[in-house]
Amino acid sequence: MQGFIKTLFGDKNTLAVASLSILIALAVLHSPARELAGLALPFCLLGGAAYLARR
Repeated sequence: MQGFIKTLFGDKNTLAVASLSILIALAVLHSPARELAGLALPFCLLGGAAYLARR
């Protein structure tokens, strides 16, 4: 069962990157620069993937 959970969700770093990316996108969405919210999530996920690849 642990192998299934680890495959499905990854580890705590993967979950942290995904949740942080969503929070940043939500913050941008509710800011005056809401037009950039569509760009915020892909850039955050790309940066997060680069971070996770180095770990």
